[in-house]
Amino acid sequence: MRVFQDNFSRFSIGALPFDYSAVGEYHCLDVPALPAGWVETTNHTTWGELGNWQVVEDRGRRVMQQVRLREQGLPMLSAGDFRWQNLVVEADVRLLSPKTEAGVITRYLNNRTHYSLRLDGQGAIRLLSRQHEEKHVLAQAQWRPDFDRYHTLRLAADGARLNASLDDKPIFAVDNAALAQGRIGLLATGPARFSRVEVETDPEEVTRLEAADQATFEQTAEARSRHPQPVLWRKIATPEFGAGRHLRFGDLDGDGRLEIVLAQHTEMLNGGDFPFLSCLTAIDLDGNMLWQWGEPNRNHAIIPCDLAFQIHDLDGDGRLEIICCRNFEICVLDGMTGEPKFSAPTPEPGPMATWLPEDDLFRIPGDSICFADLSGLRRRSDLLVKDRYSNLTAYDGQLNLLWRFHGNTGHYPAVADLDGDGRDEVMIGYTLVDHDGTLLWSIDIEDHQDAIAIAPIGPDTEEPRIALACGDGGTVVCDTKGKILWRDRTGHVQRLTVAKVRSDVPGLQIVTKTFWGNPDIISLYDARGKTLESIELSGGGAVLSPVNWRGDEAELLLTSGSLRLGGLLDGHLRAVVTFPDDGHPTLCAEALDLTGDARDEIVLWDLDRLWIYTQDGPPPREGRTYRPRRQPNYNMSDYRAEISLPESEGRSE
Repeated sequence: MRVFQDNFSRFSIGALPFDYSAVGEYHCLDVPALPAGWVETTNHTTWGELGNWQVVEDRGRRVMQQVRLREQGLPMLSAGDFRWQNLVVEADVRLLSPKTEAGVITRYLNNRTHYSLRLDGQGAIRLLSRQHEEKHVLAQAQWRPDFDRYHTLRLAADGARLNASLDDKPIFAVDNAALAQGRIGLLATGPARFSRVEVETDPEEVTRLEAADQATFEQTAEARSRHPQPVLWRKIATPEFGAGRHLRFGDLDGDGRLEIVLAQHTEMLNGGDFPFLSCLTAIDLDGNMLWQWGEPNRNHAIIPCDLAFQIHDLDGDGRLEIICCRNFEICVLDGMTGEPKFSAPTPEPGPMATWLPEDDLFRIPGDSICFADLSGLRRRSDLLVKDRYSNLTAYDGQLNLLWRFHGNTGHYPAVADLDGDGRDEVMIGYTLVDHDGTLLWSIDIEDHQDAIAIAPIGPDTEEPRIALACGDGGTVVCDTKGKILWRDRTGHVQRLTVAKVRSDVPGLQIVTKTFWGNPDIISLYDARGKTLESIELSGGGAVLSPVNWRGDEAELLLTSGSLRLGGLLDGHLRAVVTFPDDGHPTLCAEALDLTGDARDEIVLWDLDRLWIYTQDGPPPREGRTYRPRRQPNYNMSDYRAEISLPESEGRSE
C-alpha cells in the first residue's frame, strides 16, 4: 500500500529556498513550505551562499538535483512521518560525478540518527547506521557505476530486518534493531539526481498510523485546552529604526513599565564579526518614541552576531543608563533622554585565541557587554567588554581598567558569586576567572562556548552547576570546580535553557537546540543528563526562551512565531500554544512580563513592526503567584543561556 510518492512535478524549476548563514542562529527565516512535505535538514559553515538543491528538467520530467560537491556536511532532504515503522522506500538515483555518494534514508529521527543506503561513484554500495556520534557500516558490496542512467535503490525495514536492493536485485539483508521508526529522506555529497521517490507499507501499518494520529490529536488537543490562548495586546510600527534580535528592555522613565531600545549597527571588515552601534531608538509600549541617538538605516538592522549595548543602573542612583560600544568608545547615556554622560576608549586588541584576525583594527568595536560585581559593592556596577572570540576586559563603573583575560572566550560570559566572598566569579568560555582576573580553572573542550548557565540544577544538591552549550563539543555540565559531571553530543549545540518545564521530574531541566551542521535538534534532559525527549523542529531559529504562560509551575518554551514551526512547547516538546494566522511578524521572538501580572507576554517583531501577545484570560486567582527568577534584563545577549528558577509569592489582591 503506497503512503507516499513524489516525482517532483509539483516543484517549480529552480533552486530550493535556503539560507546557510549565521543569521538563522537567532532569527526565524520562515521560508515557504516545500511540496510533499520535503525539508532541507542540514547546513554547514563552509557552504556559504551556494544552495545545494534545485529542480531541473531531465528528458521531459522534473527531477531533484543536488549540485554541489560538499567535503564537509551532508546535504539531505527529509519527508514523511516520524512514526513510520515498517515500510519500503524506493528512489531512482543518478550519480553525476565519480566523487558523489548518494542514496535513500529510512527511519530518520533527525539528521544525526537514521539508516541510509548509498551508492558512490567509486563502485561501492553501503548500508549505514547512525546514532549521533555512533556510525556503523552494516553491509557493503561492489557495483559498476553507470553515470548515464538512473538506478533504483530500494531499502525495506521490517522490524529489525533491513533488506537492500539495487535495480531489483537483492544486495544484502541485515538485522539491526537500533532504530524502530522515522521519516524517509535523500542524501548526496555531490552532483546527483533523483527522479522518483515512493514509500509503501502494509494495511496493518496504515491502521496503526491512523490510530496513532488520532491518539496524538486527542492528547495534543487536551494539552492545549489547559493553556490560555494568545491574544494581541500591542501593535507597534518601527519604520526605519526597526532591528533584528537586538532589542533591550528597561524602565527608562521610572514609571514602573518597561520601555524598549532598538539597535542598528555599522559593519567593519568582513561584516559579521566586527559591528558597532550606529543608531539607538527608545520607545514605550504604546509605540511613542522617547529619543533617538544616531541616524537610522534599515540596511543596518540584522546581523548574525552580538551587539554591545545594555540597559542598567550603572551608578546605583535608581535611574537607568544605556551602556554601549560605538565608534571605538564605551559610551554611557542617560536612559531617559539618550544624552551622553561620559565615555572611554574601547580596549586595544589583545592576543588572538581563534582564527579570527581581531587585531586588524587599532581598537575593538566591542562584541558584547556583561555586568558583574567584581568590586564587592553588592551591586553589579562593574562591566566586562568582550571582543568576538579572544579577549575580555574588566572595568569599574567609571570605566577604569581592572584586568584583562586572553583566551577562548566563547560568545558570552556568565557571572555568579561561587565562593561566597561577596564578589562575582566570571565563567568565560571554558575558564573560570576570579573577581580580580585570576584564572581558577579551565576545562579542555573543542570549539567555542555558545551559552553558559550557572544554576542550582539539582536534584541531589542545592549547589550550583555550570551547564555549557559547547558547539561541536555538545552539552556539558560540570561542578564549580570544573569537574565534568555529564556530557552529551547531539551536534553543534547552540542554545541552552535551564528551567522547570516538567513538574513530574525532580530538579530543573536542561533544554538544548543545535544549529551548525546538523541543526534544529531539540533535546530535553533531566538534571542527571538523562534524555527525556528529543525532536527535530526544522527551521525557526534557535530561540528557547522559558515562558511562564499559565502562571503556575511547569513553564513552556518559546521557539518562534512561525505558524508552521513555532509556538510554545511543553515539557514533552509538543506545541501546546500556537499563534493565530493574523499576519504577525515572525523574524524574532522573545518572552518577558510586560503587563505586571507575573505571566510572560510574547514579543514578535521584524524590521517594520513589533507585536505583543498576552493571555486571553486572567491569571489563576487561588494560591500563590508563580513568579520565576530570570536572568536580569541588564545582561541580555543573543548568546546567553536562559535560566528560570521556580519561585512563588503571596498573591496581592
